[in-house]
Amino acid sequence: GTLHTDEVAPHAAPLGFRAQTHRHTWTVPHDRGAVWAWLNDPATFTDGQVPPYRVEFVPQFEGGPMGFSPGVLNVHHGPGILFAGILGEITPPVPGRTAYRDLRYFYGSYALSLRLVRPTRLQFWADAAAPGSTQVMLQLDAFVARWFNPAWSLAQRAFWAGFGDTMTKQVARRSGSSSAPSLVYPAALALGATLGVAALAARRSRTQNSNARRPLQGGDAL
Repeated sequence: GTLHTDEVAPHAAPLGFRAQTHRHTWTVPHDRGAVWAWLNDPATFTDGQVPPYRVEFVPQFEGGPMGFSPGVLNVHHGPGILFAGILGEITPPVPGRTAYRDLRYFYGSYALSLRLVRPTRLQFWADAAAPGSTQVMLQLDAFVARWFNPAWSLAQRAFWAGFGDTMTKQVARRSGSSSAPSLVYPAALALGATLGVAALAARRSRTQNSNARRPLQGGDAL
């Protein structure tokens, strides 16, 4: 039978993990329809991936819907990551309603290691802001090892830092109002920076925890 989103996403944090929510908001100087079209174009996320990283969209059955459609299976994979899930509710940008997209991740998805970060859900909202502009909000939910929470928060801020500028430039290029070179969001490059930031932060956190547990020596200051 057909899978449904509420049947696949884990709902309870594993032992030693805690639920963490990361939110990010951007204001983009373009109409909501154009912004939503960019966010819901598979090429935005599939093109330009640096091998061996890859983003795939797969129908649940032969002849089924593709791309950003409810029920489509989606995976972002490569060294250090496996974000595998299913697209759920998708609300188009119609007057009087907030545009919305829901992606729930399967049990077994991870970032860095299954021992550290287990993503569960990625959501996008888009609302008209001032005339000719759009407010986009992202929310990524994950179960994160308790000691790794600070590192994951820092890594998420690093990963999404350039997304708003990329969105602004690419929507402008598609609408013909900019001659900027064609570049999709460089997720693989951002991911590489993110993994580096997370590793450094994790190393620092572990060092601090180790020092905190170390018994005082004769020469240590009190």
